[in-house]
Formats: sequence, C-alpha cells, structure tokens
Amino acid sequence: MTSAGKRLIRDLALTGIASPLVLLLLFFMRAGRFLMWIVLPILYLGQAITSLIGRVFPPQGGGMLQGFGRVLVVDFILTWIVVWMVLFAIVKLIQKLTSRNNRELRTGS
Repeated sequence: MTSAGKRLIRDLALTGIASPLVLLLLFFMRAGRFLMWIVLPILYLGQAITSLIGRVFPPQGGGMLQGFGRVLVVDFILTWIVVWMVLFAIVKLIQKLTSRNNRELRTGS
C-alpha cells in the first residue's frame, strides 16, 4: 500500500473518531443553533428511515414513547456520518492548501 493510501485510511479513521466528539462538544457547549444547522436537514431523512424500520420491525410495548430510542439512534448515526464527511472534506482541503503553499515556498514563486 502506498503512503497516500495509508494517509487516506488514517484520515478516514481519525475523522470518524472525531465526528462524535465534535457532536458532543457542540452539545455540551450548548451550541444549539449551530448543531441544528447540521441536524435539521437530516431529520427528514431520519424520519423516513425510522418509518421504514418501524414498518418492518414494529415496536412492541414501550407505551407512549415506543420507538423513540430508534429515532434517536437513526438521527445520531445520520448526523455522525454528515459531520464525518464535513470533517474529512476540511482535512483534505487543509492538506491541499498546505501542500500548495509548501510547493510555492520551495519554488520561490
């Protein structure tokens, strides 16, 4: 495996680990407005997925809150994936800009 492939896997793993940490940091810092900018578009997709899961595997018991845990898990996983993609894009953009700056410094342009 080349060094670029290893770096790609490392970046994917580290941004995947950092994604739930960023979500928890936003939650604990009470950055609700910013968190809602991330979560709000995902909620509609989460409702559709939860509805499909509910039809295939109907909730059994639970009273008034039956299926609520499923909704939270689906929304958290979708939000995690979106934040993961955003973090990965930011990392790749920073790597590209720093390599360009290093190349320009070496050539003296």
